Amino acid sequence: MSIASSKDVLQIPPGNLVKINSVILSGEISFLHKSTKTPFPPLVESFQTKNNRIQIDAIIFIDASFPTPKFNVYQLYCISNSGDPKLQFFIDYDLKETEANDFNAYQITFEATNIGVPAGIKLSDVKTIEAYSWNIDPVTSRGTETTVQSN
Repeated sequence: MSIASSKDVLQIPPGNLVKINSVILSGEISFLHKSTKTPFPPLVESFQTKNNRIQIDAIIFIDASFPTPKFNVYQLYCISNSGDPKLQFFIDYDLKETEANDFNAYQITFEATNIGVPAGIKLSDVKTIEAYSWNIDPVTSRGTETTVQSN
């Protein structure tokens, strides 16, 4: 058995790439003290559409001194601890670590897809999602769980 080297660290989030519908700079936020380089978890809202799809709106906080990054979203199907279907989303960007106090808030909107979801499972069966802010430089992530609301 060998210990994984830093070269073996996962650089690309797991799951399948999903289409982003929009990225909007929605405002700025400032903190008096920022004591860690760990990214903030996203603020997330999700709801089931009339077409039985799941729409996700996530707010990601990025150091205000950086240009708008290229965002990607990856979707991964999994089973919750209670045995229920769940989707995880990894909102991916590549920026250097920061201890900034001023952040731009980007609203990223996307929809869940059936890609990677087992046969017999419908998106309407998914009641919980997790969304992670995934920065690949360095490989860090921080997430939050939310309930899919009915529309």
